[in-house]
Amino acid sequence: MAKIFFTSDWHFSHQNIVKFCPTFRPNAHNVAELDEFLIARWNETVSPEDVVYNLGDLSFAHDFKQIERVLSRLNGTHHLIYGNHDGQIRQHIDRLLNQTKHDGLPMLSSAQDYLQLRLPEIKNTLILFHYPILEWDGCHKGWYHLHGHIHDRVATLRGRVLNVGWDLHGRFLTAQDVDDFLRHLPTISYFGDKSADFPVADVAENTRKLRVILKRNNA
Repeated sequence: MAKIFFTSDWHFSHQNIVKFCPTFRPNAHNVAELDEFLIARWNETVSPEDVVYNLGDLSFAHDFKQIERVLSRLNGTHHLIYGNHDGQIRQHIDRLLNQTKHDGLPMLSSAQDYLQLRLPEIKNTLILFHYPILEWDGCHKGWYHLHGHIHDRVATLRGRVLNVGWDLHGRFLTAQDVDDFLRHLPTISYFGDKSADFPVADVAENTRKLRVILKRNNA
């Protein structure tokens, strides 16, 4: 039976990433060695029958041919949420959607900036975006928000939000993993943190108060 996996920020072909996120990465001698390690980690979990939702920053390579070489060897139906390092993929997306890889599937089965995904097996809806969002569609209904971008860190956000990055978990997450992390966390309201005394009708006073709030939030 096909499995669904979530992940992010693999940074293929980025040799220096180990300096910042060393826990689940080898101190490779070169890019080829790093990519071989990551391809092996991907394929030891993901079979050709499985589905992967990858929340961005697939590769750091500037050579599109190198990106193709990696994608051609990754198992499974691969859906990409664009990250900030996926410019080469975005530029050549038509080719990747129409070119098959070793398992007979497209290099990428879809690519988008944002995806709302209903998962009947956990009876919930997921909002997939590369970056962590303060408030997302359906957050007041208990919908989950999955993101990447911040590698091995946990976003300081309230609600049912989860970084699915490789550098945080060292593994792919299943739908059940996501549900286990998030289902007991509280939902958040769009207006739950609204202050009783801000904003105010006096524009000058409103500006002054806003400056104070921004400074306090960044203290």
